[in-house]
Amino acid sequence: MNDIGTIEISSEEKALVDVIDFRTNSRDPDTVLPMLGAAGMVTPMLLARGAIPERRQQCFTQPGWGAGRKSRLEVFEGNGTQGTDIFSHRNFLKYLRFFIHGANLPITIKVAMRDQVENPQWFTSGDREPLRKLARQLARAHGLDGSSADEFMYCAPTSAWPSTMLIRCAGPSRT
Repeated sequence: MNDIGTIEISSEEKALVDVIDFRTNSRDPDTVLPMLGAAGMVTPMLLARGAIPERRQQCFTQPGWGAGRKSRLEVFEGNGTQGTDIFSHRNFLKYLRFFIHGANLPITIKVAMRDQVENPQWFTSGDREPLRKLARQLARAHGLDGSSADEFMYCAPTSAWPSTMLIRCAGPSRT
């Protein structure tokens, strides 16, 4: 439920994941197309065997996890990308990275956030402010800026982060 690390992948899945450079910003088709092909093949494999934790899937499929009222899945669909074609879309790579590796944060932050939440089933609106304060403290201590807000959100239970809080969660400001 509170997993924070990389999921287990088979040797076949690993061979496909190894093709993908999740850090690249390249627009060169010779670089990008093999990665998108690998992503399009490995994602259904991971989903079919239940390897992606439900909690991570919810960050993509449920409204309220992004900056708008639609889920990230609905955004893809609204832009004309449907079904398994989503898995081969350039903009899907960051979600696949999250599905496989979890939040892109230092392990010490992931552990601190997990420990603060304890059991997500019992997380209430009264727990939001302490968690938000912890996220800001951890972001400052690790020199992170507001661009890591989504990653902090991924560490919190579903009820913890209304989209309006994302901008405030990890920014370095002292307000």
